[in-house]
Amino acid sequence: MKKIYSILFLALFSLQSFSQDSGFVPGQLLVMLKSNDDVEKVENDLAFLNSQPTNLKSKQLLSKRLNTWLFEFSTSINHEAMLNAIKNNSFVLIAQSNHYTYERVIPNDTQFGVMWDMHNTGQSGGTPDADIDAPEAWDITTGGLTVAGDTIVVAVVDGGFSLTHSDLKFWKNYAEIPNNSIDDDNNGYVDDFNGWNAYNNDGNITSQAHGTHVSGTVGAKGNNSIGVTGVNWNVKVMPVQGSSGTEATVVIAYTYVLDARALYNSSNGTQGAFVVSTNASFGVDAGQPSAFPLWCAIYDSLGVVGILNAGATANQNWDIDAVGDIPTACPSPFMISVTNTTRFDLRNTGAAYGLTTIDLGSPGTTIMSTTTGNNYTTMTGTSMATPHVAGAVALMWAAACQQMINDYRLYPDSLAFIMKNYMLAGTDPLANLSGMCVTGGRLNLYNALLNVQSYNCSMTTVQNVEINESLNVYPNPAMMEMEISYFAPQSANAEIVIMNMLGEEIFVQPFNLLAGVNKQKVNIVSLNSGVYFLQVKSEEGVISQKKIVISK
Repeated sequence: MKKIYSILFLALFSLQSFSQDSGFVPGQLLVMLKSNDDVEKVENDLAFLNSQPTNLKSKQLLSKRLNTWLFEFSTSINHEAMLNAIKNNSFVLIAQSNHYTYERVIPNDTQFGVMWDMHNTGQSGGTPDADIDAPEAWDITTGGLTVAGDTIVVAVVDGGFSLTHSDLKFWKNYAEIPNNSIDDDNNGYVDDFNGWNAYNNDGNITSQAHGTHVSGTVGAKGNNSIGVTGVNWNVKVMPVQGSSGTEATVVIAYTYVLDARALYNSSNGTQGAFVVSTNASFGVDAGQPSAFPLWCAIYDSLGVVGILNAGATANQNWDIDAVGDIPTACPSPFMISVTNTTRFDLRNTGAAYGLTTIDLGSPGTTIMSTTTGNNYTTMTGTSMATPHVAGAVALMWAAACQQMINDYRLYPDSLAFIMKNYMLAGTDPLANLSGMCVTGGRLNLYNALLNVQSYNCSMTTVQNVEINESLNVYPNPAMMEMEISYFAPQSANAEIVIMNMLGEEIFVQPFNLLAGVNKQKVNIVSLNSGVYFLQVKSEEGVISQKKIVISK
């Protein structure tokens, strides 16, 4: 199954994008005026905004030579609206927010010097900068919370976890009282205070080195003077045991994650967990997606609630396009499949590849991270590459603006897919990966965050409304063709229109709408994998709309 990330999608998005403006002092602006006597004019002109008193006053002359002032205004006034108003004032040359600044530091974790995957200086003979540019990304954010205050969670499905490791922050379900044999929060899971053990269907999490190592790469505490640092310094890791044994165990494990995020969405954040990504450093060699329909379908279900899923491909030097793999050959648009790169920016010859199935490379050879016994060790494999990607998704959401978070709450699947595209478009191209994976590149955390900051933070994307429930689309998701069924009260000239997330029409198919039930086949061969909106339009405008997913 072919998976394509859309370069067109990113190009279209950048045409209407605006840089994210965050990390500033509320109620303050830096303003360069045209002349010295313009201060009072600006104050008078903007004494009111939308009939509200602004209390706009100049607080301090910052540069006499540049005629630049610090202005203050009431924090009850929308910051972006005030900034736009003062930018458009005829007496103003330049205006901006008063941003916080920080010293740029390399984390003081004692093992950071050997973590070439985060910051490759050529240590152990490696190639300088053959890394994910983590310090550059950490100048933007070190993770943990969204701008709206959501506690970001990465669910790691693995064999076990050292919950007492001093360098890890594991998620806790504080709505549950541990070990009282009661489902206190009524989420369907008894005593799931620490997460879930899908092997035993209980909340007893046992210790294991592999899952502990993966967790450290996702989110070991950063800048705490001990051990290592993860891609995120403050993220919470949800431990879910269930990476080996039978597929039934895997379904149970992922369902726990799905339930937690679905509950968070439906309760507006008062219950459940804000899980944004999962990590699967396990799988079935040469597995065919057609033989694992439930496993692959889980990733679509997780995507619907807003979760992206990082999957480690096989630790074999073979072509997944030819031999298959579970989960990395699953055709879900919400799967990000990962191979293993070295400190020399080369694909590890013990890792699989696939031009249409494997999305990108990520460091996975001799990776230092946490292990059991409150210790640290190096491990190698696609298992070590993949948590960099799962962690990157979490860090990206920490860099998202308020509007993007708002849109994510309204249509989590669409925004999750946008986030995936931002990551894939930001990879560093590597000659050794050209023709070996979808992007031909290795994860670059800094570029991914820059792409997140390009999101149009000043306006909402196309409205996701179900205007008329008489419109049905099957199959959905679809690959090559879908059929729409629509009941019309009367005849009309109509069009089937497919729109991207910007609201731009990318497909139009005219047809005669007849009174009664109408059925039309829509050929979608020319459209890339992604989330779109399908509309039925008449001369009077949109009469019905559905969200569709194209997966190839």
